Amino acid sequence: MSQSLLRFAPVLISAALIAGCTSADPRSVLSPGRGNQQAAIDAETGSAVVQGACPAVLLREGTAYYTTYAKGGDGDPAKLIHQASITDTTRQCRISGDQMIVTVVVTGRVVGGPQAKSGQVNLPLRVVALDGETVLYSELQKHPVMITEGGPAEQFIYTNASVTFPVSASRSAKLYAGFDPGPYNTP
Repeated sequence: MSQSLLRFAPVLISAALIAGCTSADPRSVLSPGRGNQQAAIDAETGSAVVQGACPAVLLREGTAYYTTYAKGGDGDPAKLIHQASITDTTRQCRISGDQMIVTVVVTGRVVGGPQAKSGQVNLPLRVVALDGETVLYSELQKHPVMITEGGPAEQFIYTNASVTFPVSASRSAKLYAGFDPGPYNTP
């Protein structure tokens, strides 16, 4: 340890002791910010919001982009209808009985290509919860986005508020979200 650090050690220790003496809870010195905090409550459900055991939403390789081409034009930029990309993901967890209920939110954008027509584009988005190789939850939904021929990129927000799995798996579970062209009747 350097000499200058050793000179300031008594000052730092004294400051910590003074902070502990002025606090209603001396343990708050050891864990600042936790003193009087209570668990956040979801206003809609009244359930406690659990972030510590709430698994992050991950993207698997190849699932962040979704491209469609005109018939017979796969890979041909002139035949591109649209391309969608995921820009961000987030989640919120709450406990209901012995179940973890997760709301997964995916944001992204859709860009029309040379073959784009104005109208609705259905994006195939899947959310999966895995515990090792065991599928705890899997759902594939079509998310509609309106695009305009020759228009700018359109942003989208997809929300799945029904991701449910046992609380006992919450620390080891992994959540994945991404584009999945189907088929729709598979887990």
